[in-house]
Amino acid sequence: MRLLLNGNEAAAHAARLARVEVLASYPITPAAPVMEKITQFIAEGTMRCNFVRVESDHSAMAAALGATMAGARSFLITNSQGLAYMSEVLYHTSGLRQPVVMAVVNRALAAPHSRFPEHGDVVAQETSGWIQIFCENNQEVLDSIIQAFRLGEDEQVRLPVMVNYEGYIQSHTRETVDMPEQEKIDAFLPLVRRPVLDVDNPLAVNTVTGPELYMDYKYHQDAALQRAGTLLGEISEAYGAVTGRNWGGAVTGYRLEDAEVVLVTMGSLVSTARIAVDALRAAGEKAGLLKIRLFRPFPAEAVREMLKPARAVVALDKNIVYGAGGALGRELRAALYGFTNVPVYSYILGLGGRDVGVEDLTAIYRQVNEGLAAGKFPALYQWYGL
Repeated sequence: MRLLLNGNEAAAHAARLARVEVLASYPITPAAPVMEKITQFIAEGTMRCNFVRVESDHSAMAAALGATMAGARSFLITNSQGLAYMSEVLYHTSGLRQPVVMAVVNRALAAPHSRFPEHGDVVAQETSGWIQIFCENNQEVLDSIIQAFRLGEDEQVRLPVMVNYEGYIQSHTRETVDMPEQEKIDAFLPLVRRPVLDVDNPLAVNTVTGPELYMDYKYHQDAALQRAGTLLGEISEAYGAVTGRNWGGAVTGYRLEDAEVVLVTMGSLVSTARIAVDALRAAGEKAGLLKIRLFRPFPAEAVREMLKPARAVVALDKNIVYGAGGALGRELRAALYGFTNVPVYSYILGLGGRDVGVEDLTAIYRQVNEGLAAGKFPALYQWYGL
């Protein structure tokens, strides 16, 4: 069945299809419509889910963590300041290895106050130990949330997952979304309870841990996060076998076969970049695109392999790590360092909802080509569109 859905509606349908049992939520713009849609499903009787109303995003994260530890499949939504307010419990959730899934409807962080999209809110949580997936359209939002539950709940991983899509560009824009049958999702994502808490057998969790054990905990947590990168590819293939859609795991290439200059980005900008690459190819340019779907763990090995033939790499970041540049540009430099001398051109653009079109990306491409022809070494990063 094909429906016309915005990103928030796609996220709500994904939670319904995944048979989420607990939704803990505090309203925040532009994520709140996901909560409204799920409560509509509950009222209509098409979804059996306990809706926990809380007084803050911090409490929402704590409620979702507690529900998951009791064995329930839990889901929540937030963005920007709400995600920042959750920060303390984000680390508890990943450290306790609880597979909560959260939709993050990316929005700029204050100050100044903004209600418009960029990736700064989720990049600020890159060290929280959560798996971070980015979506380029509303179909990928629905499919990724379903896959996120299977990925996070896998015994080899047991970690929480953030699924990212951008405010308004995706959250409030309708696209055609193919809705998989419930029976197929039930077979793909069976509910297996692994409670940590038992009222009949009380025990303590998250107790004080000394130097003789803390580092070992962190080693196993990091190893589990790394396994998620490989496993996402297998899960994407399994999902493709069920639905006919395979998003390609952690990273995918477009027209890379002989590409000399490769645009690299994530989120909604991927679709724009794909059109830009087609336009450049039609003009005789050897342009290509690398789509980063999984930001944490960063798929460094796959990125290195796919960028081998390139003469230049262009990182397009909708975020700013103050004093260091874009997060994607920084990751690409770290992944390629010591393996190749290919220059990485890093651009900061589209912050706070500033529009980025095909013409902007083709202009950046031509700037990079001019820099290559002149033999210029790229700056650490540069701002575009000021």
